[in-house]
Amino acid sequence: MSINFKSVYKIFFVVGLVLGFASVFLDWYYLQGISESGETVVYWIYSALFDWSTPFSKGALFNEFYQPKNATMPVAIVIIFIITLFLSAYSALFHDVERKNNLLKLRRFNFVNLSLVTLIGFFVLIFPLFFLLPNGLYYPFLLYYDYELEVTFYFSIGPGYFFQLISFGFTFPYALFNHSVINTFEKEQSSVENTINQYIGNIREELDLDKLIAREEFKLESTSDSQSEVPKNEVEKIYEEFLTARGRK
Repeated sequence: MSINFKSVYKIFFVVGLVLGFASVFLDWYYLQGISESGETVVYWIYSALFDWSTPFSKGALFNEFYQPKNATMPVAIVIIFIITLFLSAYSALFHDVERKNNLLKLRRFNFVNLSLVTLIGFFVLIFPLFFLLPNGLYYPFLLYYDYELEVTFYFSIGPGYFFQLISFGFTFPYALFNHSVINTFEKEQSSVENTINQYIGNIREELDLDKLIAREEFKLESTSDSQSEVPKNEVEKIYEEFLTARGRK
């Protein structure tokens, strides 16, 4: 029993797209502080689409003091991710790379799929390295007790980030498969074009050689004809002079 890896990759790819889309509406990171009495005094939640939010009102000064600063990804990247995700879904559901109906269109969808995987990789790697850790937000999770404040801080990633991590693992194989198939088609097309061009070049050389031979033969025939016409002209000239002299007599 043979396994169709393309179909398996495609199924995982679609599941990865669903998880990636759901992730932008879920929580990505939690910052929570609980006092000795068990009261929650700090609570911040990060969502890729809705930024940082808190269930506390603005009057909670202690909570506002711990509000994360400069730890927000640009919303434009998230919107680009959503658009790229829908384009990738369209290409996966309605275009088969192995049919090679339109290589130019397949190249475009291949670029879209690779862009999607790159964006997911950006969320998985760049988000914690450049937005969390530099701002004192520990990754992936940490429990820290502050003896001066007598508050226990909880740092942890949320389900949205987990979905992105799984989405990367599900979408990468299919995108890589498409890229390898298109590269193979391009190499085949390039080989065929080179063969055709070489064949046309050989034909042109043969035609040019025949044309050159025909031209030389024509020159030789023209030279021969011109040489044969000279005696005829001289005979006619002598004959005309004879008739003239005879008429004078």
